[in-house]
Amino acid sequence: MLRLKFRAHHFLCALGFQGKGYSPDFVDNFQQKVDLLKDEVHGPAQELEIVEGLDAICEKCPNQDGAHCGSEHKVLRLDQGHAEALGVTNGQIVTWAEMKKRLAERMTLEKFEVVCAPCAWKSLGACRAALETLIKSK
Repeated sequence: MLRLKFRAHHFLCALGFQGKGYSPDFVDNFQQKVDLLKDEVHGPAQELEIVEGLDAICEKCPNQDGAHCGSEHKVLRLDQGHAEALGVTNGQIVTWAEMKKRLAERMTLEKFEVVCAPCAWKSLGACRAALETLIKSK
């Protein structure tokens, strides 16, 4: 199983992913990553390395140039807020099961409103709904 690189804010994005995105290639790539995480056998043990900068989700995003995100200033704010809320640092290796547990235990709905405030996708409500479901299931 390959270790995936994930920006700190993409853990919640993966939890709430609804098959929408910036382009068909982006959506297909994101769906492949989410399918890996949702796999009942291997998903919980999937290793994820927390990184600054482009990650496995960003691979097919049309808003990146191969080295940087076109919205890096906003995305860095998202990453910093999520890293602080989840208690993770760059370079740390975690499993998807561990991150789901951290999301359920540490990402309150109040924190969600603050750390996800800069996100253009927040208004769709998918991440909040997925987080509410996860918190209720713990």
